[in-house]
Amino acid sequence: MAYRHLSHLLLFVLSLGLASPLLADTLDKIRRTGTLTIGWVGGNPPFGVATAGSPEGYTLDICRQIATDLQTRLGLPALKIAYRETTWDTRFTALDANDTDMDCSASTITRDRLARYAFSPAFYVTGTRLLTRKADRIRAIDDLANQPIALIRNTTGEKLVREYDAAASLGLVPVYVDDAEAGLAAVRDGKARAFALDDIILYSQISAAADGSALFEVVGPFLSIEPYGIMMRKNDAPFAAAVSDALASLLPTPKMPALYARWFDTATLKVPLNRLTKETFTTPNREPAFP
Repeated sequence: MAYRHLSHLLLFVLSLGLASPLLADTLDKIRRTGTLTIGWVGGNPPFGVATAGSPEGYTLDICRQIATDLQTRLGLPALKIAYRETTWDTRFTALDANDTDMDCSASTITRDRLARYAFSPAFYVTGTRLLTRKADRIRAIDDLANQPIALIRNTTGEKLVREYDAAASLGLVPVYVDDAEAGLAAVRDGKARAFALDDIILYSQISAAADGSALFEVVGPFLSIEPYGIMMRKNDAPFAAAVSDALASLLPTPKMPALYARWFDTATLKVPLNRLTKETFTTPNREPAFP
């Protein structure tokens, strides 16, 4: 009988050991290693772009401000930032596998994602629209019946287009691309009649192309309202709270309008601060995307 109880106890202890890796402790890892690992998606101006040195962008600037706050909170003499480039698809698996500590790309806060991941308050609000060739004179998604449309997997743009297509029976033909640059290229080459993604990313792609403003335009009403937040693992509440507190402290300060102007009011990109983004600065929140 004693042997049976011992066996049960051993199985219980082993089960705890097997379960423990599921409980992340990122703050402890940062204390031990002195390193914060940031995930980012390249080819995504003004949020994330590759440079000769560290990647740059609006979201990355925000995450570096958060890193400074974390260093102070943890009492560290220094905090190294390790940058791990992901894709729109692998940003999730990188978090799941503990390859990154937080996703600093342009991740929309959605109800589905809130069930699986933790999010900071929003730092930018946009919405899904369509990039098209001016010559095609497409004005809205309803003009694309039975036509190919470029989409990036695991983006809210893909989800919204599929849902709209199912409701309206448009017969849209998905053309999957890896990133925003490839989406514009698909429209340029005639492989797709439109490319659906957050309008700020579409504007950025048009601005980055030498002939962008002459050939392309962003059209149609918003298919959604999409707030961007820093995405983290859901099973690590202390780290998520520290990041969220750091951003909530940053948002109402004069630093945020300055960061915004650095990336959205440039020689090649002019995007005025919209009302919804301004409200996130003054009243930090993590309200999910609509619809």
